[in-house]
Amino acid sequence: MAAVEGVDAVGKKTHSLLLARWLRRKGVKTALMSFPDYATPTGKEIKNFLSSRRAYPIELQHLLFAANRWEKANRIGSIIGGGGVVIADRYTQSNLAYGKANGLDVEWLASLEKGLPAADLVIILDAPSRSLSSRRPGREKDAYERSPSLQDKAQKAYRELARERGWKLIDAAGSVEDVEAAVLSTVKKAISRDRGVTL
Repeated sequence: MAAVEGVDAVGKKTHSLLLARWLRRKGVKTALMSFPDYATPTGKEIKNFLSSRRAYPIELQHLLFAANRWEKANRIGSIIGGGGVVIADRYTQSNLAYGKANGLDVEWLASLEKGLPAADLVIILDAPSRSLSSRRPGREKDAYERSPSLQDKAQKAYRELARERGWKLIDAAGSVEDVEAAVLSTVKKAISRDRGVTL
């Protein structure tokens, strides 16, 4: 399982999709998932507070983010157990980075998702958060996206956590093609290391 992470508008959706397509072309059974999943019961509540229709304490917001992944735990486990690969556009690492940015304890945040299928590879797309707003012109932003301060803090948290936890930082400020090449290079090395297979 690979998680593609980073602050809002950094390119997670694009590069999750490109990676999943590449793996499928290589004959790897691959499922693409995205979190939050707004179609689930907790996902609908997440959508409510992100769109400012409902107010929740910060702790409860992050409990809901974690619960949203627990709703998909069996499906993720089934895919992996069947020999497939899951590419997640955001996963447990988002809760750690954004929770830390929101002033919460990282170990408490980690405990909320302990027992979920773990990502074998975590890719952090890293680009100056203040330079990313132009990537979504005219798009209605949610409560987290509207806060430059939160995005800056989350980016700092991602970098700190990457150093502590061995996540792979990839410069995402360049072209889509350059970033994709860096992502694929990282993935190929991980597959060769973990499975002894060259793709």
